[in-house]
Amino acid sequence: MKGMNGRILRIDLTRKKTSVERIPEEWMRKYLGGRGLAARYYYDEVEARAHPLSPENKLIFMTGPLTGVSVFGSTKAYIVAKSPLTEHYSVTNAGGYFGASLKRAGYDGLIVEGRSEKPVYLSILDGDIEIRDAEAFWGLKTPEAHEAMREEVGEKSASVACIGPAGERLSRIACILADSSDRRGGAFGRGGLGAVMGSKNLKGILVRGTRDIEVARPDELREYLRGRVKQLRETTGNHTRYGTLQYTEPLYELGAYPIMNFTRTRVEEGLIESLSAEAMRDGYLVGDAACYGCPVACGKVLAARSRRWSGYRTKVEYETLWSFGPQCGVFEYDVVIAANALAEEYGLDGMSAGYTIGFAMELYEKGIIDRELTGGLSLRFGDGEAEVELLRLMGERKGVGEIFADGAYRAAERIGRGSMRYVMHVKRQEFAAYEPRAFYGIGLSYATSSRGACHNVGGWTIRDELLKPKIDRFAVEGKGRLVKSIQDVRGYIDSLALCTIPRRSLGLTDDPDPSVVNHVTGAGFSGKELITIGERVYNIERLILNREGVTRKDDTLPERIMYEPLPDGPAKGHRIAPEMLDRMLDEYYEAKGWSSSGVVTEEKMRELGIP
Repeated sequence: MKGMNGRILRIDLTRKKTSVERIPEEWMRKYLGGRGLAARYYYDEVEARAHPLSPENKLIFMTGPLTGVSVFGSTKAYIVAKSPLTEHYSVTNAGGYFGASLKRAGYDGLIVEGRSEKPVYLSILDGDIEIRDAEAFWGLKTPEAHEAMREEVGEKSASVACIGPAGERLSRIACILADSSDRRGGAFGRGGLGAVMGSKNLKGILVRGTRDIEVARPDELREYLRGRVKQLRETTGNHTRYGTLQYTEPLYELGAYPIMNFTRTRVEEGLIESLSAEAMRDGYLVGDAACYGCPVACGKVLAARSRRWSGYRTKVEYETLWSFGPQCGVFEYDVVIAANALAEEYGLDGMSAGYTIGFAMELYEKGIIDRELTGGLSLRFGDGEAEVELLRLMGERKGVGEIFADGAYRAAERIGRGSMRYVMHVKRQEFAAYEPRAFYGIGLSYATSSRGACHNVGGWTIRDELLKPKIDRFAVEGKGRLVKSIQDVRGYIDSLALCTIPRRSLGLTDDPDPSVVNHVTGAGFSGKELITIGERVYNIERLILNREGVTRKDDTLPERIMYEPLPDGPAKGHRIAPEMLDRMLDEYYEAKGWSSSGVVTEEKMRELGIP
């Protein structure tokens, strides 16, 4: 299949061996690449009993047919592994340049297995592969590690994905940062896969690729893209101006923006406005960042302006503005910028880390933890100094940071005293910045996502719940079918390794125009086939989860969401009661063709051609 190299690079760190393998053509046809192809390798190679931090776990990096090709948003790379956070299969992705660099080095994917006896990093310079000593880099924060590897290899423009001190210390919410030193990359954020990398004594992966990627119909592809530029500009103009920060105020107005650990959706007048997209542009924006070959440039580089937080500069997204901001009762861009930058330096997932700090603040205000446990920190909502200090301690696993370094669920296990009821999680992964009691579809997405609470893999339903006239956001009926449909779409988009922001301008929706895919691959996919691929991807992930013990009992929501009605805002009085969730799950499993206990049936496996 054109658009793919058809090759996987395998690294055995235990034996210090490298090898190159062919990808079965049938697998590319059935799973494309990206998330789907990575899941197919995991399905064959990672046993259900494998511990997330053992040599038996594998880091499976994968690009897709559109990665590194001159298509808007063809920037993504995916990693699949068993998560230290959820202790199940997980998937994460990052934009930037890493995926394109790996693809242009001649490899569609990279599988890292085993464990090195001492710290190492990988150097991939087209066909020249080395496992290099990294003892001098162990302990470095991510920006310094990126630059040190580039300097040692002599490749200043190489892309680097590496862990920080949090990953080295096996934090269950550690992430893998790509190119954070020049802010052109992103984070493989969710699921704690930075700890998997740390457990293998792998500090980082440096890649430089210079090869062209062969596409099936280059002339037709150029002409097709030329005709889509106008639509791209029309549909992504606000992303170019504001990035994802544009969503804060609209979600707040809808009553779907959670504040202070999902205890409210309303604050005093002027507070949310201080975090608006216009406030960002007026006072903090110092640059735009674009992923490989993407004209949208949705990344917004912000710099703190107060004397207290001067020197901090970072890319801030909607999710981390929330997690380090209103989740912690903080409404100051300067504090958010400082915390976001610090999380990147330590290599902590900003969503899980910020959520966990807000959770700690609620425990402190409820008297469940006190100054004796916190080492003197006054963890009150709104205290930016305390927030940043706790984040630093989490990154270093020192003092009270040791308790919270593995995320909110593990902290609640250690603290006890009824604290688990205040953890907003599914399958141990913390919620994102959307209040499910305001959009019931998001609640079902969180409950059924392949990687624990997640609006992306699980399916972002808010657009449909708002814009489709037949869908009531507070209705139970129809949500199972809606979530199933969105998950199928996301499955094929992620397997193309395409960013979701420009996908509509390419006709890649729930009724796909496969033109761009076929111009690249020459494979003759129909739109229906793409949807079926997405369905196949979600089903193979669910099969993996089933064998790892996940069934209906795990597709649930926290007590607060099920038993506590929202106290304020447009969704005031709403909750997702257990019987409501049960009805949504029944409809969802029926739409999926699974058993009533959430298990993939043999009939569905035969239908989708899953072995």
